[in-house]
Amino acid sequence: MELGIVVGYFSLLLISGTIIAKLGEKINIPDIPLLLIFGLIVGPLLNIISTDYAQGIFEYVANIGLIIILLGGAFEMRWIVLRRVLKTVLKLDTIAFAGILLISGAIYNMVFRIPLFNPIGYLYGAITCATDPATLMPIFSKSNIDPKLAITLEAESVFNDPLGIVATTIILAMIGLANSLNPVINFISLSIGGIILGLLGGKVFERIFLKCEFKEYVTPLLIGLALLLWYFGDEIFPHLTGYGISGFMAVAIMGLYLGNTLTKYPEKTKSVESIVRFCEELSTISRILIFVFLGASISLAILTQYWIYGLICALGSIFIARPIGVFIATSLPPANLIRERLYFALEGPRGVVPAALSATVYGTILSNPQAIPSEITTYLTPHEIAGSLLVATFMTILLSVVLEASWAEPLYKKLFKTE
Repeated sequence: MELGIVVGYFSLLLISGTIIAKLGEKINIPDIPLLLIFGLIVGPLLNIISTDYAQGIFEYVANIGLIIILLGGAFEMRWIVLRRVLKTVLKLDTIAFAGILLISGAIYNMVFRIPLFNPIGYLYGAITCATDPATLMPIFSKSNIDPKLAITLEAESVFNDPLGIVATTIILAMIGLANSLNPVINFISLSIGGIILGLLGGKVFERIFLKCEFKEYVTPLLIGLALLLWYFGDEIFPHLTGYGISGFMAVAIMGLYLGNTLTKYPEKTKSVESIVRFCEELSTISRILIFVFLGASISLAILTQYWIYGLICALGSIFIARPIGVFIATSLPPANLIRERLYFALEGPRGVVPAALSATVYGTILSNPQAIPSEITTYLTPHEIAGSLLVATFMTILLSVVLEASWAEPLYKKLFKTE
């Protein structure tokens, strides 16, 4: 891939993406669907950006962007506030998460007429069950929604992002597309290992931060450490042991730890503010590139072939899977109020993580079609699996963001109008 072409693409997308995001702000529409549609226009429709180039660039943009977004989102999450809603968040990120994954997977399998227990559907469920802090946080910051509800959904989204990545990795291993010696040990390694690695990284950075004055270099140091944690968890540790550690989980945990620890030192306030500002700016750039490149990565032939199936899967995930999963989870003692449960059920937009995962899975399947067992490819070829997952995820992101960002405040006012 030529350097000049990549630089040209980036300049086009950053300038255009900024204008589009500003336009969305003016007309009160979330920028994500606009960026996705713009990606479709400059990609498969006008062919300004080659689909092959977009797919190649997206793999790097998505992973690095995810690291920055998770770090920044977790860094700004305050434990003293999170503790008040922790029980609900835990229920949403365990029971509801599993329910959404399984029901979405079953719907996908029924739509594509493949056996109910075929793992391909549950791969779709794993990719799309994570909600998006990058969509929720701007919505809640500009509205009068009860902070308790807003913090609950924001915290759910920050922590189910790495969980979605862990679940996707495990299901990929089940179909021969990722290394795994034992699925139970692999889950423990990915999740618990990610937590331990994140805490270790946080403590190391805290020691360095307090002993040395890095001034303007403190943020590059933190970003570098976040990238190192990901590299160790996803590349070095699997090479040494055969099991993986979720680098994304580690980055989120490190961000949460540091965001709640470094603020205790008043003399370091300027450095902390610098970190927050830098991460916010990088996150904005990452979001623009991720969603435009996702739109540009979908070929017109694949979109035309699967958009109806993808739309049905999206509707099922949004209006069946999430409501059922959330209602089951939040009905457990201490049960939430019915109005809160309904709001949580209908406010879970998908975004950055599903976008990044869908493109990664698409590339992994097309690069290793021979690794998928024949009992799976009997029903869908590897190319059909990859294309259908990409389009179904695209439709889920587009529909959930357009609908749920639009009705976030009106739905709140309708449900809580007596308060």
